[in-house]
Amino acid sequence: MMKWVQQSKLLILICLLAVTGIVSRDIAQRKSKTLASQPSELRIEQVREIATEITVKISNQELLGSGILMQKKGNRYIVITNQHVLRAGEKPYQIETFDGKIHAATVIPTRASSRYDIAVLEFVARQDNYRIATMGNSSELQVGEPVFAVGFPYQYQETDSSSATPKELKELSDDSPTGIKFTKGRVSVILDQALEEGYQIGYTNEVQKGMSGGALLTIQGLLVGVNGKHAYPLWEAPDYYEDQSQPCEPLQELIIRSSLAIPLKKVTNATPEVAWQALPNSSIFTTDKTWSSVTIDETETNPEELIATMQAEAASSKLCQ
Repeated sequence: MMKWVQQSKLLILICLLAVTGIVSRDIAQRKSKTLASQPSELRIEQVREIATEITVKISNQELLGSGILMQKKGNRYIVITNQHVLRAGEKPYQIETFDGKIHAATVIPTRASSRYDIAVLEFVARQDNYRIATMGNSSELQVGEPVFAVGFPYQYQETDSSSATPKELKELSDDSPTGIKFTKGRVSVILDQALEEGYQIGYTNEVQKGMSGGALLTIQGLLVGVNGKHAYPLWEAPDYYEDQSQPCEPLQELIIRSSLAIPLKKVTNATPEVAWQALPNSSIFTTDKTWSSVTIDETETNPEELIATMQAEAASSKLCQ
């Protein structure tokens, strides 16, 4: 009799554990799909909130550019930016976080700085707990996918609202009081090999001077690249790949029309000195393909058709057609 009771208890326990496991998996799956199932407008506003908190200003006496809060180690924060941002001014550098606090910054030397347009800074914040970027998989990006570029344009630091045009006033009101700029667009091309300095992702977002070093985010709020070049550069010089060969003319034209970013994977692979720690939740949304139905502004009436057109153009340009 005692043996039968023990076996019954064991059977009940197994059943309870099985049910608990199923429920736990169901809850986790629902949590991972929450952002994906929300309306486009709400999802974009959530990405804007993330962007505002992880993007920093880099300056000396003047604004030099933007940066991304990438990692926290104790009370030390690691920030990624572009090498050309630091070249724009002399040390000492400062980092201003979204709460308006200014922190003394130190440059972390890396071997990547001599080859790629990448620089790494760190600062100490003993009493603050800042949000850091969640790393996405830049290798999974697709042409047509919505992306969001973030940074601090020079003009927004200098515009006098009393003399601004109505368009400038609207642009100022669309962004935060700190002057951060958040632009919407789509991936226009992903190059098979990187251009000089590591640039490989092209996108339609407006990127202005001062936004260099800022984040390129997906609709899930994941960091996939570092802004560095705006579309239609003033100089006429053609782009070159890292091996010094040139893109064919159709592809070159598409590159010129695109803003450019360095893929996050290239950034982390090229800076082993930092010992990057991938976040536990960095892969939650990597399989979410619901972006194909996302509209990023009121002009997009058929996102699926737009994506197909963009993908066809990118493929044709790569074939030099």
